[in-house]
Amino acid sequence: MDYHKLLFIGPVGAGKTSAIRSICDDHENIETEAKASDVTGRRKPTTTVAMDYGCLTLSDNEAVQLYGTPGQARFKFMWDMLATNIAADCAGIVFLVDNTRNYPMRDLKYYAQEFAELISRKPVIVGVTRSDLRDTPTLLEYENTLEEMGINARVRFIDARKASSVLPVVEELLQDKVRFNEWAELAKRAIANDAELEEEWVPVDASSYEIQDYRGEEVVMKDSIVDDVMNFKGVKGAALTDDMGDVVTSSIESGEVNDFVGFVSGVVKVFEEVSDLGKVQSVSLRSAKEDNITVFLNDSEQVLGIQSSNRVSFRALKQQVDDLLQWG
Repeated sequence: MDYHKLLFIGPVGAGKTSAIRSICDDHENIETEAKASDVTGRRKPTTTVAMDYGCLTLSDNEAVQLYGTPGQARFKFMWDMLATNIAADCAGIVFLVDNTRNYPMRDLKYYAQEFAELISRKPVIVGVTRSDLRDTPTLLEYENTLEEMGINARVRFIDARKASSVLPVVEELLQDKVRFNEWAELAKRAIANDAELEEEWVPVDASSYEIQDYRGEEVVMKDSIVDDVMNFKGVKGAALTDDMGDVVTSSIESGEVNDFVGFVSGVVKVFEEVSDLGKVQSVSLRSAKEDNITVFLNDSEQVLGIQSSNRVSFRALKQQVDDLLQWG
């Protein structure tokens, strides 16, 4: 038996698990799903924590092994394992992007950078999901962004739940690498199977995804982010300031800490000007005995300061803030 591998990458909730499930043999695949306990729960109740795996048998002599990466950066160790070991010899990459995310272009750039080495030497198709819920960005916008990044990839709108939508992407990536030539027959069976499954599907409620207008790439922090951050484990207070360092809203009782958050924004600007380190995204002051203070800055020149227990991991806190900004 000759096996061909495909790797599915992209952000959490983009449809990697669904896509693999839709086309693998008899819908039998391995999924490492766990209940989402963070902001991911706003998009889906569970999230992949290791990897997804499925197998699509083409003939008695050929099959396709389908590997899906977890979407969250806290499982980044699995990205490295899949990209440099398990699926390093894959025939191609299916790069899924969720069009209903607030900043899908940021997702495109982030995951393209994380998988840059593999993307540079493998054929890639970008599958944009949930375009039925929001049709912007357009395919042309994705194509232009990929061209600016120097990535040669085709872009398609797909429904990750439907085998009839996912199979053409698989065929496109494998058509020059397999002997199998009965894709049309496979597509007919997929269409029939999709029709049966659609009767069991629950209609998508667009409001459950908190879809908002496409915002390009400029992240805007809402005043409500302070209340949202307070739900993070180990967080004791949060403050949002404007570009002048004035507090917009805060749950931090200490005036000195609030002033410090505003002060950092001014210091960072000066630091960026006199150094060659580029844009500073965050500043963290850690203590072995007292609370940690972490200040997050973004392109709109807003500043978010968080007071947290010294037992809270900075990496975990940053990931939670990034997720909140992406979906908030």
